[in-house]
Amino acid sequence: MRIIVLLTAALVGASTNAFVTAPIAARASTSLDAAALIIQNKGGGHGEIGYQLAKYLREKSEIDSITILQDDACKDTKEPFKSYSADLPDVKIIKAPLGNDDLTVKDLQSLLEGASFDYIWDNASKKPEGAGKACADIAKSWDPKLYVYVSSAGVYQPDETFPMPETTPIKESAGQAQFESYCVEQDLPLVSFRPQYIYGEKSNKFD
Repeated sequence: MRIIVLLTAALVGASTNAFVTAPIAARASTSLDAAALIIQNKGGGHGEIGYQLAKYLREKSEIDSITILQDDACKDTKEPFKSYSADLPDVKIIKAPLGNDDLTVKDLQSLLEGASFDYIWDNASKKPEGAGKACADIAKSWDPKLYVYVSSAGVYQPDETFPMPETTPIKESAGQAQFESYCVEQDLPLVSFRPQYIYGEKSNKFD
C-alpha cells in the first residue's frame, strides 16, 4: 500500500511533499530501534492504516515490539479489525476509549501497563483535547525518536489551483491543525501526513 511507503519514508529521512514536518532535535535518530506504538482509530477512511503499518513493521528486524492501541469503538467483525488475530499474531492489541474526552495520561499509562515507546504512529487523534491531548502528552514523557501523525487534507483551504500545492493555506480552526500545533509546542519530533482518500486492501474504498 502506497500509504505505508509514505509513512515509513519519514523514518529513513526521505524528502517528500506528502509530509509537514516540525524541526526535529538532534536526539531524534532516523534509524528504527525498539518499540513501536500505533494509535488506531475506530475505522473509516483511515481505518486500515494501523493494520497495514503493523504488517510492514513486523518484517523489520530493528523493531523489537509492536503495540496497537485500538479505539474500542471499532467493529471487530469488519475489516481490517477481524484480521488482527490471524495476520498480526505477535502484535499486542490493546483496546482503549479513544473517543472519550475524559481520557487522561494516567489512564493511558494504566492501559499500556507502564510501557514506553520510541516510535509512535497516531492515526486517531483529532484535536488537542481529551484522548488526543493525552496521547501527545504521554508520548512527550517517553522522549520518542519520532511521532507520525495522520492528519487530513481537510485542513486545507483550497482555491481554484489544481493540483493543490502543499503551500495552500490551512484552516487554523481545524482540530487536526490545532493538534499539529500542539505537538510542535510540546517539542515532539513530529511528522504530519495529510491524506485525502486512501485506497487499498481492507480499506473501506476497496472493491
